[in-house]
Amino acid sequence: MSPRWTSRRRFLALCGASALTALGSSRNPSRSVQASPSPHDTIHREFSGGNLSGWRLALGDGIYAAPDEPPVSIEDIETRHEDVLSELRANVRKRRIMAHNITYFRQRDELALQYTHLFTCHFRLPYMPSVENTEENGQALDAAVFVWDGIDTRMDWGAAFQWGLNPRERFGELRVNIQEGVHAAGWEPVGYLTPDLEWHTFQIIVNYPLQTASLRIDEQSFPIDLVGIPKRWPATISAGVQVEAISMYPGTTLNGTLHRVQFRDWSWLWMDMKQQRLFLPTVLNTTQGVLRSGAFTSPSFREGMQMETPQPRKSKRLMNHRVPRCLISK
Repeated sequence: MSPRWTSRRRFLALCGASALTALGSSRNPSRSVQASPSPHDTIHREFSGGNLSGWRLALGDGIYAAPDEPPVSIEDIETRHEDVLSELRANVRKRRIMAHNITYFRQRDELALQYTHLFTCHFRLPYMPSVENTEENGQALDAAVFVWDGIDTRMDWGAAFQWGLNPRERFGELRVNIQEGVHAAGWEPVGYLTPDLEWHTFQIIVNYPLQTASLRIDEQSFPIDLVGIPKRWPATISAGVQVEAISMYPGTTLNGTLHRVQFRDWSWLWMDMKQQRLFLPTVLNTTQGVLRSGAFTSPSFREGMQMETPQPRKSKRLMNHRVPRCLISK
């Protein structure tokens, strides 16, 4: 799947009106900037589709197997593509397990951390989870934007939200990733979305140069944090968007159930600061990060990451690579 160059008209059609509001909101006050776009101005990169065809499938780490059950494997998940949507399935064999379907799309780009990434997608449940439903039940639906920095920090930087769908616990709760120390990210409740069979829309925006993030679901904004997760991935820089389905945790007493979630009409846009001002009526223009948890600025986090003021290496790669501000002592 190759990127397309986007005009302002196409950008507005892809994002919808609510994206403009979302880009102008964060956890800190912002300043609006007005600009008149030229016919020759374009978004840096744009990817979009009616379904998730061309995305990859991976088994996530949110898995469990009851005693005497074989381990969870890639055979327990699948993603099906139709003309107008894609359906993520977890625990397709209805075993006494919790299976985790991650369907993702990645692009390698050494400049990925220099842009604001806007990920928009429609999602729905094709069935209603309930305590009485013994065939289909879910644990969660997730979505995220991350950029892997395998050159300097060896951290995966991004923002993610989760919709709790287990009818036996916190049904409909919305959660976001927060930093828990140096090496882990946890979940924190931020709101509620009533489970139903209707189509909903999420918009995740991560401004890497300013270290800000924004989450909007339908017409409501929710607080969200920028987090860093260490990985053992190759020494490259790559950006990715992903959606996820986790089947219900059966414990030792419940039967396994199938979980299905559907996605359609997605777009992923990369913009630099100039392009934000050209394409958007309001711009996320904060001077501080939106890290409510304070993870990147707390003394314990700085000590764990050895976050002294860095001495730049005199290499062409470093001079052309924007180091995240969370690595620089305040």
